[in-house]
Amino acid sequence: MGYNLLFQQAVKLHESGELSKAENIYRQILETAPDNADVLNLMGMIAQAKGIHDQACNWFYRAIKHAPSSAHFYFNLGLSLFNDNKPYEAIDAYQKAITLKPEIKETYNYLGEVYRYLKDIENAEKYYKKALKIDSEYLEARINLAALQKDTETLENIVSQNSDNAMAVYYLSRLYENKKAYQFLIDHNLNIYDIKLRLGELALTLAPDLAEEYFKSALELNPNSVTALINLGNFAVQKQEWITAEKMYKRALELDKDNFEAHAGYAQMLHLSGRKAEALDEYRAAILIKPDSPEMSNSLGLILKDLNEYTEALGLFFNAFSKNETQEEYQVNIAETLTLLYYQNPEEAKKIAANWLKQAPQNPFAKHIKAALNGEKSETDQIYTQKLFNNFADNYELVLARIGYQLPRRFREITGPVEGTLVDFGCGSGLIGVAYKTDFTHLIGVDLSEKMLSLAEEKSCYERLVREDIITFGTRELPIIQPTLITAADVCCYLENLEKLFEICTPYPLIFSIEQASEDVEKAKLLPSGRYQHNPRYIATLLAKYYPTIEQHPTILRKENNEDVNGIIFYCR
Repeated sequence: MGYNLLFQQAVKLHESGELSKAENIYRQILETAPDNADVLNLMGMIAQAKGIHDQACNWFYRAIKHAPSSAHFYFNLGLSLFNDNKPYEAIDAYQKAITLKPEIKETYNYLGEVYRYLKDIENAEKYYKKALKIDSEYLEARINLAALQKDTETLENIVSQNSDNAMAVYYLSRLYENKKAYQFLIDHNLNIYDIKLRLGELALTLAPDLAEEYFKSALELNPNSVTALINLGNFAVQKQEWITAEKMYKRALELDKDNFEAHAGYAQMLHLSGRKAEALDEYRAAILIKPDSPEMSNSLGLILKDLNEYTEALGLFFNAFSKNETQEEYQVNIAETLTLLYYQNPEEAKKIAANWLKQAPQNPFAKHIKAALNGEKSETDQIYTQKLFNNFADNYELVLARIGYQLPRRFREITGPVEGTLVDFGCGSGLIGVAYKTDFTHLIGVDLSEKMLSLAEEKSCYERLVREDIITFGTRELPIIQPTLITAADVCCYLENLEKLFEICTPYPLIFSIEQASEDVEKAKLLPSGRYQHNPRYIATLLAKYYPTIEQHPTILRKENNEDVNGIIFYCR
């Protein structure tokens, strides 16, 4: 077949979308005519269509070398340079295209796009207007200019006349508030990549159950969508579908190796699936991209804590805390890691805790952990407990299951079912409610943590949930309620003095647990963990002032550092 026929066949295949077949013929032509600028340009356009912009740029540069006066080649080069995250090189290519052929309106429009990306609003507006000067009805430039100027009225007029114009619909949705934008996009129902991606992003907060499907649709329309890949990876992590998640994150990183969100998501996936060494590398890669991210410092610290590298973990947690002192999660992680370090190196832990309190003298976690490590009286028990459990809520029951927590079941075994009203002090996520719920049990839960109460509400066991200190609630409400039973599971370990609790609970039956102190502790001891141990003999003596019948049931409260934590369940009537 002659050269011209071969070329025509390839162009025909190219125009019909059969890119691979066309590419094979172009390559065949280049074997005999390697300097053919038109074919080199067409090879670049195929790579561009496939989203392989670095390869496309190489083809366009080769085409320009052999035809340096072609404005179209420079224009094509500008498109791929911009998509290859090289905006300044793209500007140079577009300017050369303008020099060679100043009447091409598209060049000005796309040059405006690059300047808008660079947040150079003045130049972006200038080039959109230059495109419109050549053709005042040039719709794409009109839309871009209206979007840049946040001209809702113009965009609405365009959409009313061109309801299927995805570009106008998309940009108008960006100007609407989220709920209106979401409904607007659904109403127009355009199967366009940018629209599906925007719907997915809006659905993350407005319709979480639909977000994944929108991102899947976006990825089908654009298999090289880094944003869709990352979000689908995040959904796979939520479902613990590790293989799918890894595939999504790796593909996103192939397309954009310096993408912070992709590294961060992949690192979290590796951490959660137990591949901690690999997760360390990914978190470090993310921190190199965004060194000021407190979230990454915190996440990397969590892995190092799990690997018993407590000092290095603390450095990262303090780094996160210094960037955002209001984020309580960072404070919880510091306190917990200081406790672990204390068992490894008490003096170093005390020194770091004292320095933290010096730097943040009003911080309740700093106050409490410094007191706990030194066995001193803490004045922030209530605030510390409230904040601790607000931050503990999301993983509370998973952690309890891991440490063998069985108090609700043991309480029910000791007391039997309750007919009447049960007041659950420190109800937490509602596990006492689950253990005691029957048709003839009326449950009231009291807790300081709003997040814990939300978890308890989801269990639909409690007729009433109250966010309040248990002493305040009990003093006011117990004489009115006259409960059949009061429970306090794993509550007393956060209180030093229990006498006021016993005083307000009498004469109503009470069941509660304590963590057992050694014989040399007279009353109570604050542990490095921030919890109190109590002397059972002292508690029994104290209870005798308020209750005639007291049962003691030794029990294992939980596992800590792979060792049993001994406790006592007191049942008083």
